[in-house]
Order: sequence, then C-alpha cells, then structure tokens
Amino acid sequence: MKEAERIAVCLGIDPGVTGGIAVMEAGTGRLLSGSRTPILPVAGKKHYDLLGMKDALAQPEYEIRLVAIEKVGVMPRDGRVGAFSFGCGYGIWLGLLAGLGIPYLEVQPQRWQSKMLAGLPRGPKSKASAMRAAKSLFPTINIRVKADNGIADAALIGEYGRRVHLGQGGY
Repeated sequence: MKEAERIAVCLGIDPGVTGGIAVMEAGTGRLLSGSRTPILPVAGKKHYDLLGMKDALAQPEYEIRLVAIEKVGVMPRDGRVGAFSFGCGYGIWLGLLAGLGIPYLEVQPQRWQSKMLAGLPRGPKSKASAMRAAKSLFPTINIRVKADNGIADAALIGEYGRRVHLGQGGY
C-alpha cells in the first residue's frame, strides 16, 4: 500500500487486561474501530496477547500520528498481583510503541476524564459515564455490555489525545 493511500489516525489505549484500543481518523475524529485488549485465556485467567497487541498497532492501512495511552498508577484498593498485572500491560504497550517508533502521549485518568466526562458523574460512576460519553461522541461504537467499558475508555482517551495533537483549545 502506498504512503499516500494510508489513513492518518490517532489511537487511544486503555492498557488494562480488560481495557481496549480505539482507532480514529486524525483529522475528523471519525471512529474507525474499537476493540478489547488482545488477551489469551490460559487456565481460566486472562493473559496479554503480545502478538495480538503488536498486530493491533502495526496496521499497514494506517499512518499513526499519535497514540494516547492512559498513564496508570496503583490504587490503594489494588492487590499486589492485580497491580503488577496492570503495570505489566502498561509496560508492554509502551515497549511496543517505542519498538515500533510510534509517537505516544501518556495521559493521567484525571486529565482525560476532566475533559471528556465534563458534566457527567465521576467516581464510582465514571465507567458508566464513559460508556455514555463514548456512545454520544461515537454512535457506531461497539459497546454493548459492562465488559466493553475498556473500549469506551480507549475511545475517549484517543479523542482526548487527538484534540491535544490538533492543538484544540483547552487540551
């Protein structure tokens, strides 16, 4: 595929094992795809699918302008194993981005949520608010059940990053 035929895109990544990845046109913000984080179920547990994650980033039809990834931190209620797993996924995504030479922006949850969930309930209701906001911005987004909230977060993180990339006011 020729360089001129590639679509300029921005991506959003919610790096958790129950997270997601969203792809949108860089100029228009039109959502092109949204999916859950690639995982492999092994012995009843979810493990990151490293090749699937790489393939999600290495799409020949796209010219990735920027990836916005949620900058994760440990919460006091997180157990050691869960915190390690979450941080592991974050590190895998960062390693893939660096290895593939893809520019990225790390975004703290409070920052993207303050813009993308403005006027909506936060705290324990932030996941439901994110699904509502994502459906409002991207009517065709494929989120149907609670387990799809990572896709909603990824789309909103990506849209936040896209607006930063374009230098839109206040972002």
